[in-house]
Amino acid sequence: MNDVQLNETVRRNSRPTVNAWLSSFVERHGGFVGSVHLAEPAEEGEIVLVAAHNLPPGVVNGAAVVVIGKGMAGVTAERKEAIGLADLQTDTSGVARPPARLSGSKGSVTLPVFDPGTPGRLLAVVGLGFSEIREFTADEIERYGKDAATVLDAV
Repeated sequence: MNDVQLNETVRRNSRPTVNAWLSSFVERHGGFVGSVHLAEPAEEGEIVLVAAHNLPPGVVNGAAVVVIGKGMAGVTAERKEAIGLADLQTDTSGVARPPARLSGSKGSVTLPVFDPGTPGRLLAVVGLGFSEIREFTADEIERYGKDAATVLDAV
């Protein structure tokens, strides 16, 4: 996330170790885009983007600071549960915001990561997008969620 097209907020919050983790996470699961938002150092009611994989600068800039309850990552943070969309490009649920479609992702899932010492305390939201339409099973979401929790080793 060191691209000159990225805004100052994105550059300031970028974490190279989390970016490296995210690239591996996306590749392990056969995805093509991904993101990591953290609850800290965000302000109350927000999460901040600290890593992005293969997302266009406009999407990264737009996701630099997400209000809890807005967009897939924000709704995941609010509900404290994974959100899976079969096709981000055609979704009409209102969970995905229109600018997210610029990612090119179809099947998309966002996964909450909690503090292992304080159940229910949200630390991160990890996003994973696929190039094809996908119906996510509960087993897949559980597997992705367990792997997403390893982001804490990179933070």
